[in-house]
Amino acid sequence: MICSVLGGQTYDREALVYYNHGIYLIGKKEYTGAVVNFTEAIKRDSLFLQAYENRGVARYYLNDHAGAVLDYDKALEINPEDYSTYGRRGWAKYNLKQYSEAISDFNKAIEAKRDNAGYYVIRGQAKFNIQDYDGAILDFSRVIKSWNATRDHKRKALFWRAMVKIELGQKESACLDFMASDRLGHEMAGGLYEIYCP
Repeated sequence: MICSVLGGQTYDREALVYYNHGIYLIGKKEYTGAVVNFTEAIKRDSLFLQAYENRGVARYYLNDHAGAVLDYDKALEINPEDYSTYGRRGWAKYNLKQYSEAISDFNKAIEAKRDNAGYYVIRGQAKFNIQDYDGAILDFSRVIKSWNATRDHKRKALFWRAMVKIELGQKESACLDFMASDRLGHEMAGGLYEIYCP
């Protein structure tokens, strides 16, 4: 989820020092310290795009999803064409159960990265949560059929497509998806197969 590396774009040397230290702290998973450093960088340069983006990342990992959304909002004010930030904001909104807004952000992220299977999986989960079952199945099926999707993406997509099918009363087809997801190593698929497919 880290979006920038050392040497963010600012003309303020002090801001850059704080920013680089924040990046270092994120690498060490010291997210609280990273937030402090990115905040100091922002105090010195209020338009420091990468500082907002990475403070959002640090806040996300601290489970401060509302704070992350605020940082991503500011980053998108500065650069509305940063499609990766739409994706990160979508994840934060998903964790806040703002599913419709998360879907809108994932739509924007997918505009730039159509082959990002992770966006389709999480967008499908958001659609599941708002009972857009047809849309969820389309997203999960796209991942399952994709050559670019990882094993992890496929097992999650199969699992969640099975969950949608259970909701739609398509038990036999759901059981096939649970079984396929279990074969790919999804930790919950086997247990749900035993519950729904005795």
